[in-house]
Amino acid sequence: MKKWIIAILALAMLMPLIYVSFFKTDSSIKPSPLTVTSGSLYHLDVFSPEMNETIKVDVWTPDGYSRKEKYPVVYMHDGQNLFDANSTWNHQAWEIDSVMGKLIAENSIKPAIIVGVYSTDTTRLGDLMPEKPLQYLENDTIKNFIAMMCRDNYRADEYLAFIVNTLRPVINEKFATDTTLMSTSIMGSSMGGLISIYGLCEYPHVFGTAACLSTHWTGALGGNEDFPAAMRRYFIQNLPRSTTHKIYMDNGTCPYDSVYTPYMRRMVTLFESLGYKDRQLKWNIYPGHGHNEQSWARRVEVPLKFILKNQ
Repeated sequence: MKKWIIAILALAMLMPLIYVSFFKTDSSIKPSPLTVTSGSLYHLDVFSPEMNETIKVDVWTPDGYSRKEKYPVVYMHDGQNLFDANSTWNHQAWEIDSVMGKLIAENSIKPAIIVGVYSTDTTRLGDLMPEKPLQYLENDTIKNFIAMMCRDNYRADEYLAFIVNTLRPVINEKFATDTTLMSTSIMGSSMGGLISIYGLCEYPHVFGTAACLSTHWTGALGGNEDFPAAMRRYFIQNLPRSTTHKIYMDNGTCPYDSVYTPYMRRMVTLFESLGYKDRQLKWNIYPGHGHNEQSWARRVEVPLKFILKNQ
């Protein structure tokens, strides 16, 4: 019995060393204080020269994670809402850890790494509002209203540059990532859906798939056609080829989501005209789903299967 006690104590003393060795003595990676039901969650504070501030990031790795393997990576927005409902403002979360654990156990998807990039209330609209499509706006009243909503602080280009040029190299260095195009995806909801498909267009050499849930096509507006029309004009010039990329989109039928269906239909028609069909494009409508993390948690396994399907 004493030998077992000594062995357990010795292992406990070695655990910090094992952790440090696992991450190459990198003190910037810390275990997250959030609770997850599967896998492991780590926290990083990454300084963004593009945005001139430090961005909080959570990184989830699956059970059985090994540096000897290479894992697909899904970059997700609003990282503070992904894992632990006890830590969110509305006590809801995407429950990504639970869904990923379930799908991996079922062998429905490839084990993957989830990177959750935090947002802040004061800058979120400006950070996630696609900038270049605003050049296609012809209505100055709408243009001025969007500027007011975003506090004249458009940073979407800087935000995406942070993910691609600063954060992604950090993730690739510290974790065992598969860096190929179809193994790197970007996903979000609402304004996060907008920035995801914008990211696919701006960085087609980095992101192979965009998953856009409850995409806020009206762009910080209500039922207005000007912004989605500007987005369509932008897509005609910038959407990457369907032979190399994939797009997932969905929406619910309860407020806010109920207003998105006509905009989604026009986007799907446009994407199909640009070659996106069958395996390259998916659009689902979910009756009874609203614009909240609880609804996204109920259906997020669908885009995860679209992104990470185990062939």
